Amino acid sequence: MRDGNIAILKGAEVRAVLTGRELEVIQAVRVAYETHGNGDSSLPHSTFLRFPDQPQDRIIALPAYLGGDCRIAGIKWVSSFPENLNLGLDRASAVLILNSTQTGRPEAVLEGSVISAKRTAASAALAAQCLLDSFWPCSRRRKPSSSLTKTTLAQSSSRRNVRRLSGRSA
Repeated sequence: MRDGNIAILKGAEVRAVLTGRELEVIQAVRVAYETHGNGDSSLPHSTFLRFPDQPQDRIIALPAYLGGDCRIAGIKWVSSFPENLNLGLDRASAVLILNSTQTGRPEAVLEGSVISAKRTAASAALAAQCLLDSFWPCSRRRKPSSSLTKTTLAQSSSRRNVRRLSGRSA
């Protein structure tokens, strides 16, 4: 990005990039949890911007760094305005700004609501998989379909890291 160009992706573009790639999103979320579990991340406290005459509304700054093979830093700027629903708008909206960890320069600005929704769904799917595996190991289950086999999520490693994050022993 020597020329100062910043990639900008609108919501429809983000949606198009992620559509049909749910298994890859689950894998990316797993890698993020494992990297965090290995201590190679930084998640400073969120900063809440509140409005004195609108106590129900807020904008939150969520900076983060993820190391490992990702080596990315950035911030999510997410708003929650519940009255937007009465205007036919989404309650929440977000933008992500990603920065180079070598130069600090911004590299991308992405519509973040779609990414947040996909990440939340992937986290739930990953948690369900880990819980299922901890209560009912794969060896006693019916063999999953080939599409699920691809994401059986490196069972033991994943379980150990999720347990470490949740405070349970491996």
